[in-house]
Amino acid sequence: MKKKPMRSTRLSRREFLRTAGVVGAGLLASAYVAPAALAETKFDAPVRAPAVLQGEKPGLAPGMIGGPTGFEGAERYQYGPDSPAGRAILALRDLPADKKPEKLVVMHPAGAVGHWSVPFPENAPTAQQVFEEETGIKLEVIPTNENEQFQKIVQDVTTQAGQYDIYSFWGNNRGTLAETGAFLILDDLVAQYRPEWEEYYVGGQLTVESFSKYAGHYVCVSFDGDYQSWNYRIDLFEDPEEQKNFKAKYGWDLQWPETWEQLDQIAEFFTRPEQNLLGCTDLRNPIWSLTNWIQRYASFANPAQMLFDPETGDALINSEAGIQATREFADTLKYKSKDALSWGWPEQYNNMAAGGAAVTCAFPNMPKFLDNPNNPDSKVVGKLRTGLSPGRIIDGKLIRRTVWWPNITLAVSSQTKYPEAAYLFLQWADSSPMFTFMVGNPAGYYDPFQKQNFTDPVVVGSYHEYHVPTMIASIEHSVPPLNINGASEYETALDNNLQAVLTGKKTPEQAMADAAAEWNAITDRLGREKQIEALKAQVAAHSTVVDTPTIQKA
Repeated sequence: MKKKPMRSTRLSRREFLRTAGVVGAGLLASAYVAPAALAETKFDAPVRAPAVLQGEKPGLAPGMIGGPTGFEGAERYQYGPDSPAGRAILALRDLPADKKPEKLVVMHPAGAVGHWSVPFPENAPTAQQVFEEETGIKLEVIPTNENEQFQKIVQDVTTQAGQYDIYSFWGNNRGTLAETGAFLILDDLVAQYRPEWEEYYVGGQLTVESFSKYAGHYVCVSFDGDYQSWNYRIDLFEDPEEQKNFKAKYGWDLQWPETWEQLDQIAEFFTRPEQNLLGCTDLRNPIWSLTNWIQRYASFANPAQMLFDPETGDALINSEAGIQATREFADTLKYKSKDALSWGWPEQYNNMAAGGAAVTCAFPNMPKFLDNPNNPDSKVVGKLRTGLSPGRIIDGKLIRRTVWWPNITLAVSSQTKYPEAAYLFLQWADSSPMFTFMVGNPAGYYDPFQKQNFTDPVVVGSYHEYHVPTMIASIEHSVPPLNINGASEYETALDNNLQAVLTGKKTPEQAMADAAAEWNAITDRLGREKQIEALKAQVAAHSTVVDTPTIQKA
């Protein structure tokens, strides 16, 4: 039931972050030093003029030049010549021999390789087959343990081994890896081939800034929509007796909450240990629970409470917003399992499957897994609904902010001999029809984030129609996680101090003062001016969407 099976142990994640922090303290502290020949390469060969290629591939709809065929509904995933996927395929076909590889080598998280290698639906080709047939270029997709991606990239760069054309990594590590010179800067290629991400990503430019850029430059392409979303039990929320008792106690109608105060009242109401029922099980364990702290913290200001001052680089978590978010983070432990500090995704998903909680916050695939009649272990089939993150009322406006974490992301290796081909592969794969084709495939754990994903009957059928508005709204209301150089170091410093509060070793005031001091020291060591540059560029990745509160107390 968990999101990513190979990340199921907290220990391996913490070990990984500690390793990343050590690396960040030395090698990754250097300024960006991508090989000059690649960093300055210009890709100004003309794009092939659009032309419909008749008769090349049976099963294509009129006007289409590529995409999967051979199954009912295949035309939904096909593309014309003047589209991001079409431009990429035509350009790949037209590359001169010295720029066109026989094979592209792709590092990829092991648990998601099935999106490429397993045919779905019946009679469909695999995504890998589609690419190889249309370009004549072979793909070697190398499954990589998710916890080892970061280290493998660092090793590949420092040894100049050049084992991969495409790297995979968790998206929040892009700044750290970009500073090693690992990634090709994609600005020229994006300008030439026009991937149109701002047109077909939900959230438009907001999502492009959050997913694809570092310090104002295009450096990577996202293949995941790991936005945190909230799940609740409608069998409890719509029970007339529960509704009557709740309103009598709190003075407002039992429904999905708009504010954190309302969520905490719901959690209190449904916390019934004698019934094996927990009020709210959003995580409090090391590292993974940071998303739940960030959601509370970011909602303290309109449009969003920033983690750093983008003008000075100073940490802002040693503020009333940081202290109060931390206080709430610790106070709400009483609505969770007595083992909450060690609960990860396996325990959380299994508990909800058993009907053990009224509310939780998880990856967007919880309804896909648990509200599934084919899951014999789930007791909540037909009983789940989802809602946007609660928030705070600031100057009469409701500020709700969610966050993604950690997101499968791919980038072109700065060491590849075929930079243009590698980029065009990414543009094709991440195009609206092809990514929709892949994200609907249950053989991996990509999550949707593109407009077409949320209208596709296969994807919607898997994730549930009731969940689609929540996923869309979560993207539109989002802020990025720690997403700059040294992200793992900052995360570890914050997490250690939050855990100290949860275990009663520090007050919220002391913890945030200590965390801020550690953050400022990290910023100075990594280069304050470079961090400020990256922080300023990332302001555009913070949502400015505000809502009007509607819940009234009696």
